[in-house]
Amino acid sequence: MTNRKPTPPKLAEKFLLFFLRHELTEEVQGDLEEQFYASLNKKSVFMARLNFWYQVINYIRPFAIGQSKSINSNHHAMYQNYLKIAWRNLSKQKMYAAIKIGGFALGIAACLLIALFIRDELSYDQHFPDRDCLYRVIGERNYEGDVLKGVHFPAPLANTLMQDYPDVEKAGRFLASELFGAGSKEVRRSDELQNTHETGFVYADQEFLEMLQVPMIYGSPEHTLGQPNTIVISKSKADHYFPEENPVGKILILDNDNSKPYKIGGVMEDFPKTSHLEYDFIMTLTGIEFYPGEQTNWGASNYHTYVLLRPDAEADRLEAKLHGIIDEYWLPAWQAAGRTDALKLSKSVSFKLQPITDIHLRSEGIRDRLVHSDIRLVWLFGAIAGFIMIIACINFINLSTARSANRAREVGLRKVVGSSHGNLVRQFLTESVLFSLISFIPGAIIAWLFLPYFNRLAAKSLVFPWAVDKSGCRDRFLPSKYIPHPA
Repeated sequence: MTNRKPTPPKLAEKFLLFFLRHELTEEVQGDLEEQFYASLNKKSVFMARLNFWYQVINYIRPFAIGQSKSINSNHHAMYQNYLKIAWRNLSKQKMYAAIKIGGFALGIAACLLIALFIRDELSYDQHFPDRDCLYRVIGERNYEGDVLKGVHFPAPLANTLMQDYPDVEKAGRFLASELFGAGSKEVRRSDELQNTHETGFVYADQEFLEMLQVPMIYGSPEHTLGQPNTIVISKSKADHYFPEENPVGKILILDNDNSKPYKIGGVMEDFPKTSHLEYDFIMTLTGIEFYPGEQTNWGASNYHTYVLLRPDAEADRLEAKLHGIIDEYWLPAWQAAGRTDALKLSKSVSFKLQPITDIHLRSEGIRDRLVHSDIRLVWLFGAIAGFIMIIACINFINLSTARSANRAREVGLRKVVGSSHGNLVRQFLTESVLFSLISFIPGAIIAWLFLPYFNRLAAKSLVFPWAVDKSGCRDRFLPSKYIPHPA
């Protein structure tokens, strides 16, 4: 199972081949593809494809256009005349133009805001480098006709998956239950007395950070949680408690418990807002037992378990094999606990592997205590945007049709002087395109002005794709070189 390599937009390549001179095709296409793959190292896939379109359009020049496809000077003058007439009608009929452009601009603004929302929802958990091989383990139980879904499993499940199933390259756990000290805490530096109330605490093991490839700013990614009583903090929290310092090796005191100081093992980039994981403090599970025998007990389920499959593994085939864990480990534990329904229970339980990119939008009915959305909401908003655009287009067409009778004299005069039916069609199409392009400008401005209110309404932090977020880490999750702490 390998990551699919991004490719240049097919439509842009077809458009390039349509107008480009035959003798330039191979050289230009090769240069543009080389620029596209080079820009992937510095930009996102979206921006790289947008730049590819820009380079293609930039080749629409006389020297590059094929002779059979070039536009002659008469056509050029004709289109200039069309634009002049369109602009003259626009300036003369100000009220008509304002209603026509304003109505279409409002529709464009609404669609832009909805498109930003949909783009944000679909981008969740796309930042993980091995996202195509990362899965969350889900347990399903058929209980009296209802299927109950959960994500809490016994502590030894992760090690069992790695040891017994070759398809699993790594397995990691995290524990977010407040019953065991996750959630929120009072925090202070060891050399200070003032506490700060913080949220976003979670327990995790070293394998969990490794399989997610969380970028580290300070500390080695392979050893951040390898020692007991270590903790990894986010960059924003490191800047708060240790401004302009390398905090690796420094001590944090949690809940005023001086007997259990936590040593900072590393500083990670903040999780993006488009992540179902939003934790600022990751405490180690190394050397921890919340009660005697807890790490080998199959009778309690508290841990979220994630797996990284090998590139050649298939999730469906692995799911079918996982029932062996129930028969080999869970069933004996239930029988030892004296459950009379142990055998019946073992037959009603099964495992599922959920792709990490599906967690935010496709977790209906799963009890995971995480904040996520629903894919049906995305489809609903998409349908609303399409309906708004259809209404705006119908309004645009109706207004154009209503004014067509007033231009009958102009059309008749053009026919008398020799204008063909095709020329008239091109004239009115040119006017419509001009009106549409002009409408897009106020539409984008309206969307930009209303974006803060839309963000509050949708509980989002959306930005336009061309805007630069100077806050940094929350809107990107790019690999970065770590700075090791000196020994």
